[in-house]
Amino acid sequence: MKIILISTISNLGKIGDVVEVKNGYAKNFLIPNKKAICFTENSYKVFESRKQEFEQENRKNLDVATKVKQGISGKDIVIIKNASDDGRLYGSVNSADIASKVNEIIGAKNVSRSDVFLKKPIKEIGVYQVKLTPHSEVSFDVRLIVTRSESEIEALLAADRKGSKSADKSETVGEEVVVEEPVEKVKNSKKTRVKKSEEDRIA
Repeated sequence: MKIILISTISNLGKIGDVVEVKNGYAKNFLIPNKKAICFTENSYKVFESRKQEFEQENRKNLDVATKVKQGISGKDIVIIKNASDDGRLYGSVNSADIASKVNEIIGAKNVSRSDVFLKKPIKEIGVYQVKLTPHSEVSFDVRLIVTRSESEIEALLAADRKGSKSADKSETVGEEVVVEEPVEKVKNSKKTRVKKSEEDRIA
């Protein structure tokens, strides 16, 4: 589907670019979110007449996105949910839940579910890194804590820190195993084969 971008989109183009995208992407995301319009000769003429208006709107959205980043910077997003004893949620946390919580923290409804990049709904308590992109030029990670109660937050953070240290340690050990040990094993196996062949000749 051919569209005209009325907002700068990362990895796609800038305002005024005419690009080809999949129908679903255009109809379900770009057009409803006022990031593009369908391309026709008439619509392009309309765009040209309103280009400055679109550029001004883009600058305004960029300012809002920058304020969102400043407002949430250094803060954790905490979502309290009911969960079983093993940490599985009775339900899930999705992009809409996260966007709503961010708006609550910053005190304005400037973030939508489409600004939150989540591979799949969260179904367990824990600490997660979530990417927010309120504008194509403003993208950043925030820490999300999904918990049963505020009293559980410190324990979850401690477990997350411990898990991160364990992962770093295992990576270091893994490097030593892969780089050094096989080389020695190969050398030793060669020596063993040579020794055996010499013994065969003597026999």
